[in-house]
Amino acid sequence: MLPHPFFIYNYIAMMESLRNFLTGPRLFVVIAACALPFVFLGTSSLGATFQNSFGSINGEDISQTDLQVATNITVQKFKNIYGDDFDFNELDESIQLEAVKQELISQKVLLSESRSLGLLNKNTEKQAKKLIIKNPTFQIDGVFDEGAYEAQVNAVGYTKDSYIDVTKDMIASEMFRSALASSAFITETEVKELAQILEQTVDIDFIKLDSKLLKNQIINSDEELQDYYKNNQIMFFSDEKKSFEYFVLKSDDYKDSVQIPDGYVDNAYADYLSRISGRNEIRFSHIMIEKSNHSSDEIAFKTVSEVYSKLKNGESFSELAVIYSDDVVSKDNGGDLEYFDADVFPEQFANALKDLEINELSNIVELEDTFHILKVTEVNKPEVMTLSEIESVLIEELIQSESVALMNDDANTIDEMIFSGESLNTIATTLSKNINLKTNITSNNYDFEITDSRIKDFIFSADSQIGIPGLIDLGDLLIVLSISSVQAPTLQPYDDVKDLAANYLSESKTIEKQALLSAELDLAKKNNTLDSFLKAYDFLSNESFVEVKRYSSLLPQEVISEIFKSSPDSSISVSTRDGDIYIVDLLSINKPSIESIEDLLEQYNNFTEERISRNISSLINEEVIDSARVNLNNLVF
Repeated sequence: MLPHPFFIYNYIAMMESLRNFLTGPRLFVVIAACALPFVFLGTSSLGATFQNSFGSINGEDISQTDLQVATNITVQKFKNIYGDDFDFNELDESIQLEAVKQELISQKVLLSESRSLGLLNKNTEKQAKKLIIKNPTFQIDGVFDEGAYEAQVNAVGYTKDSYIDVTKDMIASEMFRSALASSAFITETEVKELAQILEQTVDIDFIKLDSKLLKNQIINSDEELQDYYKNNQIMFFSDEKKSFEYFVLKSDDYKDSVQIPDGYVDNAYADYLSRISGRNEIRFSHIMIEKSNHSSDEIAFKTVSEVYSKLKNGESFSELAVIYSDDVVSKDNGGDLEYFDADVFPEQFANALKDLEINELSNIVELEDTFHILKVTEVNKPEVMTLSEIESVLIEELIQSESVALMNDDANTIDEMIFSGESLNTIATTLSKNINLKTNITSNNYDFEITDSRIKDFIFSADSQIGIPGLIDLGDLLIVLSISSVQAPTLQPYDDVKDLAANYLSESKTIEKQALLSAELDLAKKNNTLDSFLKAYDFLSNESFVEVKRYSSLLPQEVISEIFKSSPDSSISVSTRDGDIYIVDLLSINKPSIESIEDLLEQYNNFTEERISRNISSLINEEVIDSARVNLNNLVF
């Protein structure tokens, strides 16, 4: 007897906050995580550090795949913060390793807590299968393909079942994290206090020292420029220049070499028909009567029979589900159980649903502890294509897959030749490819026809040697390249960098002048000569603002931030990102009126809930790190 699918949660209170989990933003996180093992985003250093045995965290074993997934998630987090062009490999190796370690600990502690709460169950297994079916990695023409799924997961070291387990673990961990992060509550008094703080305004006087205007007034003599050039030569060396040779292999180049076997189309079409015939998706609802809620099984059956009669007389299924169903998870949704899955629901359900059409009712289904009435609400039948309609698709799929296979055969040949010490020219001759040349490339003027960062990384890596070819696999194409020459940086002639030297020197003088002017401004304030001092310089300005808000755009945000950290009657000096200096006198802090706070209360309620949720998530992460029982082997942490 299968475990009852409708009472899988041991902690109902927590589960109420999780019922819509997979319809919200977390769905994207889990889908993305499910794809991670297939795209290794990780670092160049970790591969050499991680070994075969990795230990455990909170009793959860660490596998090679765990490390790979943790690395991918860590890399993606950095990209989310710093942009898609951010290169994780440029971080110090110790920082990379520590970041991956923290992600590993977080994942495994959450997983162990999820396991202890019973979140790893039939329901999460069902959700895992749904996500896998929806994953484009395992689809052909937008439809899940069992063969593609098996081939893909096998290629990265999984069986079909073990990959389901990995996905299930991810879902359970995210459910636990989400439930904790969403369990906050706040009082109206707390919201009002926060609103009173954030809605404060300030009245200020300030002097702005415009660095750009000041810099434009600085004059450098030729003697000063030459002295600066001589004393700071390291700033005027040219970039290192590299030249490299390469050739490219594309899978499309192999299409003409693919042979279509006799009978292939007929066999492939027969396989297509056999696969698509079992793909009908049935969505259904149920009304469940729990036997234990009645004095006897006979009374329970009488109750479900009365409900069945009401349905036959035309009463609403969803309304009766709300009234009579004992399934607390589905009753408020009209008894909706989503799509039937033979691995989740009992065999009796499969038999009852077998011949039903949309909106038809099953007979009363009896399980060991419950009675059920089932109703089909939706049937999705895939459209079967004729042989003539699908023939070109089948052939194109074969050609595409075989082209990639032939290209990969050549990739293996290239790998062997590189390992044997063969030159790029020998490899190109063997494959009948022409060699291309790129000359005088620097890291600053790099512009290559194939925009993949791994190519630039290879060219400008300190490990790349002249005449030693490398192979970079870009999926649908391969590039084989070799550094042909390196021109070391040289000191550029003074006349060529005179303008650059002038800019550097002016910037240096501007900083020195700003420091002197700040001191002179303080003295002018004390001597009551500020007005005459300000009139003497057009790069100085004096203004007054009233009721400046915390998120005002009137001033640079770093100035606003410092103002609201200060007390009334104080004076502060702030340097901005563009080099300007603001000297600010804080005259007063103005509190908002009670009426204005009342008007903003709903807005601040929403804001405060999000803020507290973020804080709880942060505390959870801290607790995760501090409480973890870490036993890692062969990891340089």
